[in-house]
Amino acid sequence: MARREGKPRYIKVKEAILEKINNGHLQVGDKMPGERKVAEELSVSQMTANRAIQELVKEGYLEREMGVGTFVVSKEPIHKISPRVNIVLFGSIGEDEEEDSMSVKAKSLKAAGYSHDYQVTYLTMEYLSKDIFMGTTLRSLMEAGYAYGCEFSFLTVRYPYELENYFEKADRNRESFVLINPLENWKDCIKAIGETGFPIVAISAHWPDMGVNYIDTNNYQGAKMAIEHLYNLGHRKIAVFYAWPETANTQERLKGVYDTMKNLHLEIDTEMFFDIRGIDTDCIRMCTEAIGSMIEKGKQPTAVFAAGFELALAVNSGLRHFNLAIPKDVSLVGFDDSPAGIYIQPPLTTIKQPFQEIAKRAISLLMSKAKDRKSEIIPVELIIRSSTAEILKK
Repeated sequence: MARREGKPRYIKVKEAILEKINNGHLQVGDKMPGERKVAEELSVSQMTANRAIQELVKEGYLEREMGVGTFVVSKEPIHKISPRVNIVLFGSIGEDEEEDSMSVKAKSLKAAGYSHDYQVTYLTMEYLSKDIFMGTTLRSLMEAGYAYGCEFSFLTVRYPYELENYFEKADRNRESFVLINPLENWKDCIKAIGETGFPIVAISAHWPDMGVNYIDTNNYQGAKMAIEHLYNLGHRKIAVFYAWPETANTQERLKGVYDTMKNLHLEIDTEMFFDIRGIDTDCIRMCTEAIGSMIEKGKQPTAVFAAGFELALAVNSGLRHFNLAIPKDVSLVGFDDSPAGIYIQPPLTTIKQPFQEIAKRAISLLMSKAKDRKSEIIPVELIIRSSTAEILKK
C-alpha cells in the first residue's frame, strides 16, 4: 500500500476496512480476516494491521473475543465505555506491621496521613508484586485485558460485607470481578455474590458448588508429580514445606502429597512437614530452623518438596547454611516455575503453572457473551532440572 504524504499507514488500513463495511463487503456479524491476511491484502506490516483493528475496536466498529476472533458489530462509530475489571484480593498483608519493618514507601504513606484502608491496600499490593504467582498473574491479567480495552481496579477485602458492598455499588453494564485466591472461609459469601448476575471468575481456587466460574490449575496433580519424581529417583525420606494452608491451592497440594505418599507406602512423618508463615527474611529463617530441627532429631531428608517458589528459595538457603549440597545431599523440587528458577544454582526442578494462560482464559471468560463458557482446570507440568538426582547408594 503506497503511503500518502502525512497520513500514517494504519489510518489507510482503517479507511480500507471501513470502506468494506460501508459498501457491504463486510456485514455486521461477519468475522474479520486475521491480522496477517489483512496485512498481506493491504501490503502493510502485521503490526500496522493490528493497530488499525485496535482503533476500530475502540471506535465501536469491531469487537474482539479472545480465542474466537474479531467481528463487525456496527456501521457507525460508537462511544464505547471501557469495561472495568475489579481484581479482588482477599485478606491483607502487613495490617499490624511494626514500624521498624515497614517499607520506606509505607512509612511515607502513614506520615502523609493516608487512610488506614489505603495503607493496608498499598502494603498488600507491595507484597503481592513480589510474589511470583500473584505478581505474574496480575501483570498477565492486565496484558490480556488490553485486547478488550479494559480498565482495572484493585480491591482489598478483609470481611464479606466489604465485598458485598462493592457488588451493591457496581455498574452491572460495565463491571466484572476477578477473585484471586479466595479463601475457603469465604464460601458462603462467594456463592451469594455468584447469584448477582455479574460476570465473576475466581482464579487459583475451586471447590464443589462454588457458585462462580473459576480458572485454576491442577495443584493436586502437581504435588503428585513432584512426589512421584522424587520417589522414582530413590528418595524415601521426603520433607514437605508449605505455606498458608487456609488457601485452596495449598490444601490441594497437601492432599496430593498425602495421597501420593500413602499410595507409594512412604512414611508420613509430621515432624518433616512444615507450615512456613513468614515472608522474605522470616521465610528463610523459619526454613533454616526447620532443617536444623530435622538434623537434630536424626531425620535429615534426602529430598524436599517446597510447595511454592519462594519456599524453594528459602529451603535452598537453609540447606546451604548446613553445608548440604543440592542435589548431592538433598534433592529439591519447587512449585510455580519462576523464570529465575534457571538461574538458581543448581537450576531448580519445579512444577510449572501457565500463569499467562490462566489470565487469558479468565479475561476471555469475563468478556465472552457466549453462554457455554465454563470453568476450567489447566494441567501443570513437571520441569526437571539439576536440583534433583538419584539418591546416592551408601
